Formats: sequence, C-alpha cells, structure tokens
Amino acid sequence: MRQSKANRKPSIADVAAAVGVSKTTISRYLHGKYDYMSAETKERIDATIEELGYRPNKMAQSLKASNSHLIGVTIANISNPFSSQLLKGIQAECRARGIQLLVSDVDDNPALERAAIESLLDSQVDGLIVNTAGDNDDYLTEFATKDGNPPMATLDRFIKPVVCDCITTDNAAGVDEMLDHLVAQRFDHVVFVTQPAAAITTRVTRVTAFRSYIAAHGAAAGAAGAADIAGAADTATGAISGTISGEVLEYNDLAGLETGLERIMAEQAGRRVCLFSNNEDGMCDIFEAYPAALDGHIGLCAFATKRWARYSGRGITCLDQNPVRMGRTCAAKLAARIYDGDDSPYELLELPAELCIYASTTEV
Repeated sequence: MRQSKANRKPSIADVAAAVGVSKTTISRYLHGKYDYMSAETKERIDATIEELGYRPNKMAQSLKASNSHLIGVTIANISNPFSSQLLKGIQAECRARGIQLLVSDVDDNPALERAAIESLLDSQVDGLIVNTAGDNDDYLTEFATKDGNPPMATLDRFIKPVVCDCITTDNAAGVDEMLDHLVAQRFDHVVFVTQPAAAITTRVTRVTAFRSYIAAHGAAAGAAGAADIAGAADTATGAISGTISGEVLEYNDLAGLETGLERIMAEQAGRRVCLFSNNEDGMCDIFEAYPAALDGHIGLCAFATKRWARYSGRGITCLDQNPVRMGRTCAAKLAARIYDGDDSPYELLELPAELCIYASTTEV
C-alpha cells in the first residue's frame, strides 16, 4: 500500500524543492562537498532539513559514495570541427571502459566554462576533461589543487605550473617543421594568421615559436611593428638566400582580417608570400575575408586535419594534430587516475603533429 503524501517520510526531492535548488546540490551538501556552495545556500539547506525532519537513507548514501562512471567534458567551442574529433577520441576511450560522458559547450566564454564545471560537479562526475576557453588558468589551478575535487585533465591546452595532466600538441616543433618546409619551397614572407592569442596557451606557444624561428632565420629581427584594427602585426625582415621574413596577424573579425591581409600583400608585392593559419576556422576566414587567397598565387598552410586539408581545393599543406588520438590519450590518462590508482606525477604530454604536404605550398 502506497503511503499518503502526508504520512510518507520527506525525500531529498522534497528538501530540494523547499530550498529551491537541485537534488544534486542537496546530495553534495549531504556528502560534505561544500565547494562552490554559498554560505546562504548551506544555511537554507540545513534549516530546511531540520524543519522537514529529513533523514538521509544511509544505504543510498553508501551507494552514491562509489564511482558514478561519469566524466564531464567542457569544450571551448563545439562548432569547431577539431573539437568534434577531440570528442570522438574521448568517447571511444570512455565507451571501451564503460564510462558515460556529460559534455558542455562553453561558446568561448570563460564565465560559462566556470558555470559548466560547477554544474558537472553537481552531476557527481568522477573527473573532468577541460578544453578551456582561456582566461581561467587561476580558476583551473585552484580547482585542480583543491582537496575533495575530482581529478582533472586539460586537452589541447595546458596550465602552468602543471597541476594536472595536460595533453596537447608539440606546437613549437610543428611550427619549426612547417617553416623549414616553407624555406625549402623558397617563400620570402610568411604571415601567421590567428584569432586572439593571449588567453589560449596553444596559440601563445605557436606565436612564440613562429617569432623565434623568424628571428633566428631572418636577416634582421625585431623591426618596428604595425598596428591595425585586426590586432597587432610585427615583422622581422630578411631577404637574402636561405632566410625568410614573417609577421603575426591577429584578428578579431573578418573586417579586421581583410584590412590586415590587404596591407600585408601590398607591402610584400613581388615577393612569394605564404599565409600560415592557426586552424581550419582561420583558413576559412582567410578565404572569406580575402578571396584572392584562392587564386593559387599565394601559399597556404595551416594546423588542420589531414582529411580536411587534402580535399580543400588543390590540397592545403597542414600539420595534422590527430585530434582523435589526443582525445583518446587524454581520456585514458584521466581514467587511469580515477579508476586504476595512477598517482604518478602530473605531466605535460606534447604529441607530435604530422606534416602533410600538398599543392598549396609546392605549386605556387
């Protein structure tokens, strides 16, 4: 016989409804997990439990104390094709181990990323994979080092000091290898085209490696920079045999990118120029902002997947990061921490990129 509502014992759902929070928030309170819970919420829960006479089910609590076999994933921008391949790799590893995923797209918004992480904690995930949107290094460092928080790993990003496993590409080596190829193809000037770089560690690493290479291989380094509405562009010059000049072009929108590329191409008239894009989205932006890049008179290369690059026009020379492998590697590292007792020192694991050469740099 079913108990009437008046006679039955209050449930966790009743407490949650009375307080105006989720059941997972009440569950976290009952397990003493007060991180990211305001003092006011904690007091209201305590008062409501007392008022309703709620008594936790000890058996249910003991079951909840075991692993949920859920891993939370935050993705900076899921519309990026690269991100879907990262997820494919994560899913493959987790499916093989019977782990379910909870995925949140944070739309390149640091505040949404923090909220997503807190929501995933409420869902009792055993660990987190964070493809950070940037500007959250302090938050992520605090999270990773706080007692009681589940293990975390970063993917295609890293934080320093290394307080969790960080899985990324060996970006510096990739940039050097691409530029060696462009020197061999006798390009005179290379433009590294990127979305705003300052908050994204992988972009910063690529920009730094690019500048270092140009400084080492150009006839002169550190020439005066030029600014435009797209962002900062700085140039190191060099025109003798075996050297190459280059600059970094950051852009915030298509209008700024168009202005920057038109300026550069006018300045470099008569020289062999190659546009080196930070990613596939950036290359698509180049085509939209500066259609002349499609006419075969400008070199093109990018950090991009081999499958995308091979069938883009005549083929675009690329550095394939193998995002499926990256995702799978990251999920395996995190699962080993959670379920296999791996307590080895955290590491920054930089996986090699593969240089794939197509017509965009050899037939210009």
